[in-house]
Amino acid sequence: MTSPTRNFSLRNVNSSKPQLARTESRQSIAASDDYYSFSDRAASSSPDSQVTVRRFRTPDSRPSSNASSPTMAQGQPTAEELGSHRPQTASTVRFGEDRVTHMRPESEATSSDETARRVPSDYAGPAPTPGLDDSPYVRFAIDQLTQDRSGGVTRHDSLSTTTTGDYPTDRMVWDEGLGYFTRTRTPLRHDTPPVRPSYTSPSPQALPQPPMSVEPESFEAVDVPEQSLLYPALDYLPIVLRPWALVLAIFTSLLMVAGVVFCNVWSQRHDGIWNYAGQGGARYFVLQFLPQILAAPIIMWLFVIQAAVYRIAPFSMMSAERQKGLVMQGLPILSKNFVFPNFSHFRNGEPLFGFALFTIWLSNFFAIPLLSCLFQAKYYVIAGEGVWRWASVQSIGWTLVALYGVLTIGLVLLFLRFLRSRSGLMWDPVSIADLISIIQRSNILHDFELSETVPSVRESLDPRVLRLGYWKLSSKPEVFYGIGEVDAPIRTPSLHQTEKNRQKQPQGLARVNFDVENQTGFSKDPDNHLYSPTIRYRWTPWFLRKFSVSIFTVIILALFIAFVAVSFIHNGIEGGFPPKLPTLPSTSAFSSSNFLYSFIPALIGNVLFLVWQPIDVYFRALQPFAELSSPSGASADNSILLAYPSAFPFQVTIKALINRHYKVAFISFMSMISLAIPILAGGVFIALWFPSQDDIRISALMPAFYALIAFCALYAVSFLAIWPGRRRYLPHDITTLADLMSFIYQSPLLSDKILREPRSKTDLVTRLIVAPPSERQLPQYGFGVYIGRDGKEHFGIDRFSRPGRTDMLITTGSMK
Repeated sequence: MTSPTRNFSLRNVNSSKPQLARTESRQSIAASDDYYSFSDRAASSSPDSQVTVRRFRTPDSRPSSNASSPTMAQGQPTAEELGSHRPQTASTVRFGEDRVTHMRPESEATSSDETARRVPSDYAGPAPTPGLDDSPYVRFAIDQLTQDRSGGVTRHDSLSTTTTGDYPTDRMVWDEGLGYFTRTRTPLRHDTPPVRPSYTSPSPQALPQPPMSVEPESFEAVDVPEQSLLYPALDYLPIVLRPWALVLAIFTSLLMVAGVVFCNVWSQRHDGIWNYAGQGGARYFVLQFLPQILAAPIIMWLFVIQAAVYRIAPFSMMSAERQKGLVMQGLPILSKNFVFPNFSHFRNGEPLFGFALFTIWLSNFFAIPLLSCLFQAKYYVIAGEGVWRWASVQSIGWTLVALYGVLTIGLVLLFLRFLRSRSGLMWDPVSIADLISIIQRSNILHDFELSETVPSVRESLDPRVLRLGYWKLSSKPEVFYGIGEVDAPIRTPSLHQTEKNRQKQPQGLARVNFDVENQTGFSKDPDNHLYSPTIRYRWTPWFLRKFSVSIFTVIILALFIAFVAVSFIHNGIEGGFPPKLPTLPSTSAFSSSNFLYSFIPALIGNVLFLVWQPIDVYFRALQPFAELSSPSGASADNSILLAYPSAFPFQVTIKALINRHYKVAFISFMSMISLAIPILAGGVFIALWFPSQDDIRISALMPAFYALIAFCALYAVSFLAIWPGRRRYLPHDITTLADLMSFIYQSPLLSDKILREPRSKTDLVTRLIVAPPSERQLPQYGFGVYIGRDGKEHFGIDRFSRPGRTDMLITTGSMK
């Protein structure tokens, strides 16, 4: 039996949320236990008003209970129902053409408990899928609205429904007001066969099919056509890792091998290399200082290569999909291969990178100490006449050949690694802004929830196999670039919405508010929330903590004072001192005393040089955060665009001076000139015969010794300059990609129009250093408490000021 008027319409249906609209109806319709349409106006205006219902020819999916109202045979209305002609309101259920972001009553009289919850429109949703039959979803939606909770009668006081056993549906889970929902699979349970009522079977065409399960949109990896202007090739390499640069580094290593081999062979065949002309002079300089000086540029260049490998290794591994799931939180992006070797690449499934870095560490640690004792003076009898000549120590020479040979192998493997695989990068990711452009549409950002204040981000994340490259959503043809998990849901749909839909989102006057009790997800302990100084100033590298810096400064100054005192009291160095070891060279020109007083001082000086390198690395890396922690924020070129860790030697010093980062400039300068300490220490001492004392004593070349004292003094005093200020203390480490991402995973910068999908580094820099058309001044950026994309307070990086919101809360004060 059909109703006189059918006051409902079914429109385009997709995997969407129902929208409830109210229309006026002046007719009384017969009651039915199959489908009910309630009048909110009647229910809300009078407590004893009748509820008008109408009947549709829809079979019930469950047997009616005893509590249900009786129905007339063949669906005939009762006399009371036919006599009821009071004005009533009927409800119309519509299914929008897209995902509906909130339920809006259209009736002016509907309010209070009937008013649906408003949710910000954060996600525009997918377009209707072409060719997909929407009728199952229509049937599914009708059943959801008409089924009863207790035996077949729909309750009048709620629009919520339960899922019948007929359809394998997905449960809609709201996300705390973000404006979208995810679908979680609801397992089907059939403990007993469902009992169905008997009714006249409709025609086969009228039987609806169970709706197919609607899977959430997922990331799908795509290969973009080559030579596309819209999609650049993902094969960028830093200059120092390009084939020609690596070939140049390999060539210099081979030159060192060839030079050492030549000296060994020539010295053995020609009874030495040069006649000994005494301490000092050109020959002394060439054989005692020049080898270390030649090795110094190679060491500095290897530092640059090493930094580039650390910087792009995680991206390269994600691009090649060769990882063990911890590449994001297990691989450092800052160099750690100085005093001690770092084996993190071996542990994370990239032995080639690990071997190359280990060979670099071997060369940097032992090259200068070995070169400082390569040549020794030996007594030869030539044509019946004895003469002292400079000779090459065979054992040390062949050790150096092996050392530089291994380094050459490591560089060749590095060359082959980047020659046969792409990096996955559009440009060099050297700054915070570069990282934002890579992760702004990622589907793994949900993993970082509340990670900005944890002591260790690595321990808070689950292993994931990630990919860096081009992607598309399963229901959209649009291609985008970034880091993601293959075949995983979007999880953050708002990062993929269009500008048109983003403008529709209501902009509330969100503000930063210190309220410990309302810090969702944080402890109510005052020392464990976003505003706690304990968390804000929890971390800095152990060697930059105040206690460590104090201890190191005292030790270095004490050692320097003792070194100077021992050197000059009683004329200890200038008058020479006993070697305490055999001095006469062997047949291979090896002298125990000369080796000891050349190798050990050079090794100690080299350790001092290498100890300074991590200090330099972390001061470079922490400088953007120090600028972002300024009370009024910082400009982009002085903060999120800073790229000190990737700069070349001396380039850092010049850039830092221009930017007025004097502490970084000085520390970077010291990291280079401190290399003079092992160079001088390795050649300043030599065993000589002192006729006045009729003894062999260790003597020093005094001009070189005075220069060594000057560099040691500067080195010791420099520890006073590394005292860390408050701005260089952070909630946790910044060594890995995950550490940095924890500070921006909820930042509105991820969807900022300025940073949206740049196609080149020039494009990115231009957007950040030029004021947007709608703004008169350049934006300032800060590091503090801000309102995230989820409407909650977070700690990290964002614009210092945003329209409609109070300024970011930065608590570091004015000290640096």
